[in-house]
Amino acid sequence: MKNQILSEKCGPCHGPYALGTKAGGFVFTTQIGSDVTGEMVTGGIREQTKALMENAKAVLEAAGTTMNQVAKVTIYIKDITMIPEMNAVYQQYFTDGYPARCCTQCVDMVDGCLVEMEFVAVA
Repeated sequence: MKNQILSEKCGPCHGPYALGTKAGGFVFTTQIGSDVTGEMVTGGIREQTKALMENAKAVLEAAGTTMNQVAKVTIYIKDITMIPEMNAVYQQYFTDGYPARCCTQCVDMVDGCLVEMEFVAVA
């Protein structure tokens, strides 16, 4: 059984997708650095990473889990040279060890997006 996850702390979806889903003992969410109105936050990679991590945290908490239960993260980043700045923010959200991770450069991202992350967490 699949359940859609909602959080008023996140902006609205602008397409045919959910903020998150819970299925098979896992929670799945993909986030970008948008604010509660759905607009991309201003600033650079650090600001966008913080916003998307806060969005992911909100979805996971709405599903009854935490960032420390994240098992896998896939990261799409516009410029691979931004990884150290992204990491400076990213690492602050995991206090009980880091999840497995894949990071790849993706130069054609939507609407000024510099980074997008896909999370898989234990429910």
